[in-house]
Amino acid sequence: MSRRVELLLLLSFCCYGAVAANGNSTKPFSLRLVDGNSRCQGRLQVQRAGQDWTEVRPLSAPLWFGNRACAELDCGSALSLEEKTVPHRDAVQVFPSFCADSSLIDCFDSDSRYSPDSLELTCSDSVRLVGGRSLCSGSLQIQDQSLAQSWAGVCEGALDRRGAEVLCRELGCGAPLLQGALSPLGQTFHCEGNESKLMDCNRTRTGPETCPTLNLTCKEPLRLVGGASRCEGMVEAEHRGEWRRVATYISDSWDLEAATVVCRDLDCGSPVSKERRDGSDTEVWGVDTDCMKKSSVRDCIFGGGSSSSFLQVICSDSVRLVGGRSLCSGSLQIQDQSLAQSWAGVCEGALDRRGAEVLCRELRCGAPLLQGALSPLGQTFHCEGNESKLMDCNRTRTGPETCPTLNLTCKEPLRLVGGASRCEGTVEAELRGEWRRVTASGSWDLEEAAVMCRDLDCGSPVSAEEREGSDSEVWGVDPYCVKESSVRECLYDESSPSLLQVICSDSVRLVGGRSLCSGSLQIQDHSLAQSWAGVCEGALDRRGAEVLCRELGCGAPLLQGALSPLGQTFHCEGNESKLMDCNRTRTGPETCPTLNLTCKEPLRLVGGPSRCAGTLEVRHRGEWRRMMTAGRWPLDSAAVVCRSLDCGSAVSTEMRRGSNSSDVWAIFPDCEAEAPLRDCVVGPANDTDSMEVVCSDSVRLVGGRSLCSGSLQIQDQSLAQSWTSVCEGALGRHGAEVLCRELGCGAPLLQGALSPLGQTFHCEGNESKLMDCPRTRTGPETCPTLQLTCEEPLRLVRGSSRCEGTLELKFRGEWQRVMTPYYPWDLEAASGVCRDLGCGSVVSRVSTVILRENLWGVKADCVKRAAVRECVFSGSLYRAYDLDVLCSGHQEAPKDRTVP
Repeated sequence: MSRRVELLLLLSFCCYGAVAANGNSTKPFSLRLVDGNSRCQGRLQVQRAGQDWTEVRPLSAPLWFGNRACAELDCGSALSLEEKTVPHRDAVQVFPSFCADSSLIDCFDSDSRYSPDSLELTCSDSVRLVGGRSLCSGSLQIQDQSLAQSWAGVCEGALDRRGAEVLCRELGCGAPLLQGALSPLGQTFHCEGNESKLMDCNRTRTGPETCPTLNLTCKEPLRLVGGASRCEGMVEAEHRGEWRRVATYISDSWDLEAATVVCRDLDCGSPVSKERRDGSDTEVWGVDTDCMKKSSVRDCIFGGGSSSSFLQVICSDSVRLVGGRSLCSGSLQIQDQSLAQSWAGVCEGALDRRGAEVLCRELRCGAPLLQGALSPLGQTFHCEGNESKLMDCNRTRTGPETCPTLNLTCKEPLRLVGGASRCEGTVEAELRGEWRRVTASGSWDLEEAAVMCRDLDCGSPVSAEEREGSDSEVWGVDPYCVKESSVRECLYDESSPSLLQVICSDSVRLVGGRSLCSGSLQIQDHSLAQSWAGVCEGALDRRGAEVLCRELGCGAPLLQGALSPLGQTFHCEGNESKLMDCNRTRTGPETCPTLNLTCKEPLRLVGGPSRCAGTLEVRHRGEWRRMMTAGRWPLDSAAVVCRSLDCGSAVSTEMRRGSNSSDVWAIFPDCEAEAPLRDCVVGPANDTDSMEVVCSDSVRLVGGRSLCSGSLQIQDQSLAQSWTSVCEGALGRHGAEVLCRELGCGAPLLQGALSPLGQTFHCEGNESKLMDCPRTRTGPETCPTLQLTCEEPLRLVRGSSRCEGTLELKFRGEWQRVMTPYYPWDLEAASGVCRDLGCGSVVSRVSTVILRENLWGVKADCVKRAAVRECVFSGSLYRAYDLDVLCSGHQEAPKDRTVP
């Protein structure tokens, strides 16, 4: 495409934008800045479709939100966000976390209310850095007024050092980290260095039509003060030209993962300590630590405030381990002062055992888990072993130009005390040189305990329990954080009487399966320096498999061909408590197929008409109890139960309130949709509620986009509970109607795979289950599989077409409006409704707040990955939002609703 054509298209786009700004836009919202000194500075206002312009009421809005607004306004980078007081008027509250991964419109509440607060935004007019990890790094773009406000990249060499300093200062960042892309004399911008904006510099406008783009990183406006080095002290940040201490208002959010971002932004090493302290009350910058972990400190700062707390960090000056699963493992890098602060990898063999001990101690980790990459005598670092830092060791600086990089793992500073072995007991951790008990800030289930067992180099978690002890200083731990890193990185100061107890299997584990009860069998061979080794197929017989499953706290083994009539390695009687207690033949082939095993999940449904319907019970710590969850329990969670029980599809789920309170197992909310139920048990509780689940006994649709579509499978009792596919033509229209009704779905969308008269199932249409229909059992050995889609039990009412109106869903035989709890529907969730109805994409959506007790609630995040029906729960909500949606229309080919 020629440059002339590109320019014409660009001008056409800009003209369209001008028309849209004058009121003919189909966009769901518009933004503007008012009462400012330029079009890119002023009070932020929003106009949603069909509504008036309203103020934006801030709610801890960080700078990245302002940057999204600046982009929407076709301005540059966000420089500042500030709360302002205005005369009382309508304002829309903003929730930045709602739109972190979606459209900006999802940030704004659906309700307007009177507020004295507004949000003043200042954007850079004509410069921005894009595509970097923060607002202070990326490719340089300028807004060329001669090209109808378009943004154009800038060539490498266009800036010299002084130009880069002007740019970084204009963007509110620190000094530039100079790179080869800069020129001794700027080829385009000729700055004196005292200009306030890059576009104020003299400029040579000619240059090549195509060129490599200039990438630049400015330092983050951040510092640590009061410490022994620039990499140690109290965190301060510069915002709106003012340095203040940085504070977080949630104590458990200041963990080592957040401190890692501070160390990285300062170009220091790894965080070895972090602390939240109280001092004198002063003005601070608030920071959202969850936001920090995705970008930088400055991008996540929000308005001022007064606080007595402050954050302290100690980073390692010149060493770090990168690319590992925690701060205590990875490739070793050092900061070479002779190379302008760059980080360089270290060669294998550069350290010996003493050097590795110095390094792990400097990083506040445990002893090194020595590996072949170490040398009997360190080839680069020659340590005595008593040094406090690796860089204090004598060093030989010569070496090969290229070499394999040294990878090292240090033990996590963690232990279990008071148990029968090192893999059982009360959890303790070391932080800042002090050992304390660990307590959880939220629910603690087997999924988090699995990280604990891994960090201790033990096997699988068998039990996790929170108990009451004496009140004392402890380390709190954030369970959400633990799942993504390690225990040490998620600790914070706390005072609590509670403690965590964990039992891990000592020397056996199943890995790589979909739960702790399935996978490849590994044992820890103490003759091989604690390494884990796979076990060969045939090493276990049935009794050995029973011992293993019982040791792991799972149900009976689902036996597979990999088992042997007589275990070739483990010879068990069946009454042993641990697999390693069995007699063992240690010889075997050097290489062999690995034994894969699945144990049943310890679940059951009781009191129902079949094993696939009833009250859900879980066995944990050897005891069967009903299950209780404080969260919502939709069909996608129940589907995990049905699958674990080898039943069909989830048909319905209901929380029922009883009259008598009794002991139950509490389940961590939302865990059950992603993990087997046993892994989500957090401990005992006392409650009257019970969870009722109905699964289809012997039919299911698999491989479709929802529980109402896919390939039809039936469970053939004559084949030891196996599931078999059904041939095309096996069902007629009546049979398809029976099947869809049995699965709790709508009418069948009939397809060519159906027969005028079912060749296998001969249904009248009034049967409650497909397997109640008369059945012809003969048929071809191989055949095309029957694919079927049932309608989702969903509709839009009171609209001008079936693709417009208020959302309702039929659940347990009743039509009701569907609502999201607490927060409005966002565009991504609304698009799931249009998708399930076959109505194309979302054109507009309005969420209206409803105060109502009995309703169908829906988990909006679930709708983004599954069908609406699978995300619905029944319950009482104080505040909920229903949905009026307009979809673009029926974009799919019409479905054939006649029998072929």
